[in-house]
Amino acid sequence: MTQTRRILVTSALPYINGIKHLGNLAGSMLPADVYSRVMRLMG
Repeated sequence: MTQTRRILVTSALPYINGIKHLGNLAGSMLPADVYSRVMRLMG
């Protein structure tokens, strides 16, 4: 039986200093999303 390795992925809290734009989400949440998807693909 193989043992699965559990990984907890968190993201930074979004903070906005000016007008809202896509870069606010891309800088805070996108890296965590990409990393979690890569980890799922790798098994």
